[in-house]
Amino acid sequence: MRRYNPSGIAAPASNYSQGVAIRAESRRVVVSGQIGVKPDGTLEQSSEDQMRRCWTNLFAVLAEEGLGKEDLIKVTVFLTRPQDVSLYRQIRDEMLEGHAPASTLLIVAGLAMPELTVEIEGEAVG
Repeated sequence: MRRYNPSGIAAPASNYSQGVAIRAESRRVVVSGQIGVKPDGTLEQSSEDQMRRCWTNLFAVLAEEGLGKEDLIKVTVFLTRPQDVSLYRQIRDEMLEGHAPASTLLIVAGLAMPELTVEIEGEAVG
């Protein structure tokens, strides 16, 4: 896997890669959007806790397939509150521990439940 940022375009706005190249014989895992719901079905209350839970849930889906955060090639993040962008980036960097998959961040009007402030989906190869 090669993560890269071409010199002919603007550098990423934060810690992500503009491109990720993989070999075709790799196994691909696509992870549905993860929300801030704990294993008991209750929703984390704060945006920060929801963000952390989204990552924890995403990592659990990867682990079930024998993969880890270092195998992520792409994440797509949906936030409902523009003021959470900086907080999201801080938590993402903490949770990914220096790994920089390709990334898209969108501010949306709402998610499946009004209480949700974030949803994160991902793709991994291994």
